[in-house]
Amino acid sequence: FFKQLLSKLQVREVTPQHDRAGWPKMREQFAKTFKTKTRDEWCRVFEGSDACFAPVLSWSEARRHPQSISRNSYVTVAGVEQPAPAPRFSRTPAKLRGAPPERGEGGAQALADWGFDSDEVKQLRSLGLGIKE
Repeated sequence: FFKQLLSKLQVREVTPQHDRAGWPKMREQFAKTFKTKTRDEWCRVFEGSDACFAPVLSWSEARRHPQSISRNSYVTVAGVEQPAPAPRFSRTPAKLRGAPPERGEGGAQALADWGFDSDEVKQLRSLGLGIKE
C-alpha cells in the first residue's frame, strides 16, 4: 500500500516508512504534495489503485454518500438530521432517547469541563457564539 501511495503521489521515500523519527519530515512532504491538487483531483489519481485512501467529505456529502444511505447511517430526530447510533447490534438495537440539544445548549458546561473559567466563557459568549447558560 505504501509503495502505491508514493507512486501515486510521485514522491520518493524520504525516510523509511517505519522510522518514526522521520515521520515529521514525511508528513511535511505529503502535506506539500497534497496541496498541489484538489480533493477530487486526488480521488481520480488514486481510484483503482491499491493505495488506501478515502476523501474527507463535508457533512452534506457524507450523509448523501451511497454507503451512508445504504447503511442508514443518519437519522432525523425532532427535525434534526444526525448520525445514527453506532455500533448496531441485531439483538439490542440502539435508539436515540430524545431530541438533540438546542444550538448552544450545554456549551458553557462543556467549556468548563475543558478548563475554561467563567470569565473566558463570558468573553466567548460576548463574541456571539450562541453559548447558552
